[in-house]
Amino acid sequence: MTELKFFYRPKKPFKKYSYKTFLLSLLLIVFFLTLYVWQRVTVIKLLKEMEELKEVLAQQEKKYKYLNLEITKLSSIERIEKIAQEKLGLIYPMRERIIYVDVGKLNRSTLPGDLWVKLKNLGKKLYPFEERGVQAKEIKHDL
Repeated sequence: MTELKFFYRPKKPFKKYSYKTFLLSLLLIVFFLTLYVWQRVTVIKLLKEMEELKEVLAQQEKKYKYLNLEITKLSSIERIEKIAQEKLGLIYPMRERIIYVDVGKLNRSTLPGDLWVKLKNLGKKLYPFEERGVQAKEIKHDL
């Protein structure tokens, strides 16, 4: 008869480095899972913040349109004339007091040199915005 031979392999004892490898891989898995969850939470927070900013932007655009409408309404000629007549007491000038000047006839060649310089300086005094860069000031009124 043939003999059956059983091969017995003795179990190898766990080596110390296998525990270290297991712990290291477990720590890496926990780290990457934590990193993934943190990124998702951050993305969700940013999306929420973006939605809130969109709402604020929509409110600001609505306010901008309303204020433009107010500007149009408050700067109408009829309203300004009414305030000028009622509150400031201004009146239209009489036809005899209006003097029409033909600007086309006023040019450098027909005006004396001194008069031209005076007119030029008068224009600079009346409209200093281009040269001096005068800042606009807020005027408080009770209209």
